[in-house]
Amino acid sequence: MKIALSSTSGIGAWFVLRLMAEGHEVDYYLSDQKYEDVLGGLIPKPKIVQIDQRRHVQGYGFPSYKKYDMSLFDFTESTKWAEASKLDTPTFGDGEIENKLENDREFGLKFMEESGINVPPYTRFNNATEAKSFIKKEDKRYVYKPFTGGTASDDKAITYVSKSAEDLLGYIDVLWDRSHRAPFILQEFIKGTEVGTAGYFNGFDFYLLTGTLEEKKFMNDNKGPNTGCSGNLIYIMNHEMRIFREGLAKAKTALQQIGFKGIIDLNTILTEDKMYGLEWTPRFGYFSDPIIATMYGSGFGEMLHSILTGKVPHIKWNHSFGVSTTISIPPYPTNIRLPNSKGIEIGGIESEDIEDLCETYLYDVMLSKNKLVTSGNYGLIASPMVCGESYRETFEKLERRIEKIQIPDIQYRTDIDKSTLKRYQFIIENGWLNH
Repeated sequence: MKIALSSTSGIGAWFVLRLMAEGHEVDYYLSDQKYEDVLGGLIPKPKIVQIDQRRHVQGYGFPSYKKYDMSLFDFTESTKWAEASKLDTPTFGDGEIENKLENDREFGLKFMEESGINVPPYTRFNNATEAKSFIKKEDKRYVYKPFTGGTASDDKAITYVSKSAEDLLGYIDVLWDRSHRAPFILQEFIKGTEVGTAGYFNGFDFYLLTGTLEEKKFMNDNKGPNTGCSGNLIYIMNHEMRIFREGLAKAKTALQQIGFKGIIDLNTILTEDKMYGLEWTPRFGYFSDPIIATMYGSGFGEMLHSILTGKVPHIKWNHSFGVSTTISIPPYPTNIRLPNSKGIEIGGIESEDIEDLCETYLYDVMLSKNKLVTSGNYGLIASPMVCGESYRETFEKLERRIEKIQIPDIQYRTDIDKSTLKRYQFIIENGWLNH
């Protein structure tokens, strides 16, 4: 097939590598030139696109996608660009509805409520001052979630789970300034375990269901800022499981009505007996979807095309579990670009071994003189991905892979196995995976 992948920051450039390895012809479009070295030398040089996002869908500046069998967008930040693509060919990962589901916090929660999915009580605010009065009156523990606009390079530490009402009162001005004084919601804190349920939706039904246990904090024991993902566990699911029936399955009719096609993840909090919806991710998730592609194996591109054209995809899994741990160097987890951060050698990932590359999600990486080195971004290097048939076996293989990787000032969590196992046992013991 002839495929296009379009990006702003190159966060999905690994999918170009993955799809090319399957034999597809892939063109890579990039709108922010400072990220052009991401995976440089490993994939075709990106076609730099100058786009005015303020223009209408039919406006000047959008490339034509009519020659492609499908078009992939790697993040919900190029809405009008993606809508223009949808006029030409089946398109995945971005657009008006995808952007609203993920980035308009209030719309996403109302979509859950209208689908019959429980959500924690929440209130929208336009400024920190009015929120302070509310917090003082209610005296409850809240989660601060801004309307950030959905950019892959946003500071992931903006979402904040407060320890108490007093804690949030003392920190909310910082959070509001950090999120550029964007509107936000305060969502009542629910004690439980956070779980994602994802499925590929072909306009009619869900296929290839998976569960995700993601560790977002940067440091061991869930300390430090949120990173988006510091490591995760993915496991296959089926339509009979309680967690699917009481959550994602309820959105089936609503997704049919809006004509949604692609992957969609429902992020939830599970208590012993209740589920609460939190957020939608209607595009590739990082780093869950690279693991899903690895668990699926060959034919991933054809599967995506089946979903986008309303067909039933080939249902198969090569593995039952997939895990990863995020490897980085300073200044990560900030998005600062330091001078002299380009060209640092990365040992232990074989540049000539396409299987090794396809089983390692790569970002701040490029090929120079037949060696993998950093491409000079903000230090998010890679996530080695390992698949297997049991939880313990898979994490043991991951530990051996990580030990081989050598980078100066390497950073990664060493407790992803323990932290996700505790959560996995919780959902099993409370019957969330029961039929």
